[in-house]
Amino acid sequence: MNLNYNRFVLRERIEFQPEHDSEVFSTAAATPAVFLLRGDSDAEPYVSKTANLRRRLQRLLSAPEERTKRLNLRERVRTIDHTLTGSDFESGFLLYRLQREVFPKTYSDRLRLRPAPLVKLHLENEYPRASVTTRLGRLSGKNVYYGPFLSRVAAEKFLNDALDFFKMRRCVDDLNPDPKFPGCVYSEMKMCLAPCFKGCTDDEYRAEVVRVEDFLDSRGESLKRQFSAERDDASAKLEFEAAAAVHARLIHS
Repeated sequence: MNLNYNRFVLRERIEFQPEHDSEVFSTAAATPAVFLLRGDSDAEPYVSKTANLRRRLQRLLSAPEERTKRLNLRERVRTIDHTLTGSDFESGFLLYRLQREVFPKTYSDRLRLRPAPLVKLHLENEYPRASVTTRLGRLSGKNVYYGPFLSRVAAEKFLNDALDFFKMRRCVDDLNPDPKFPGCVYSEMKMCLAPCFKGCTDDEYRAEVVRVEDFLDSRGESLKRQFSAERDDASAKLEFEAAAAVHARLIHS
């Protein structure tokens, strides 16, 4: 196994001999660290991070207790490579680098890395819509992605709240507009232009999609500018109730 990662990620080494374990434990700092335990050259190393290096080594390398199923590597470890860290972020970043060097084919599974949720604007669809996804499509295509978000729940909440300001469709099917189609609850509530039953022209629907894209591209600034203009116009016309209503939407946009 190539151990050149040692020079780049792990700065210190402690030789481990079971009969001198107390000396090793006293040498190890009781601070956060990223570490690697290694035995024979053919054996797979143990890689992890910890908030207290000394305590973690004592747990892994002390003489095993009777009738315990706790992992014990006392008889297998010969060296302890480690780097002390100053924050959990630094520990996580160094652990990522180390895992990627040591286990290039399996590091993502070991770290339980999952693609971050994104909002996808399906511009390649004849009647574009938006959805939450964790998969990137062709970057050369027309579809546009926004994010990332901390969780799928956060992405879905953002998308649902954002679409409340527009009348773009929320259904997921490919549409074949039919005037006989009854529509859905969003069209009944006037929250969708209803292209499914030709409730609008194709040009009107495309214009609404452009508004949504401008909103996402500008991080909401396009909608704020629109609401500000509508509020000021209503105030100039002495339509104060209408101005107050638009101002309330501006605050929540």
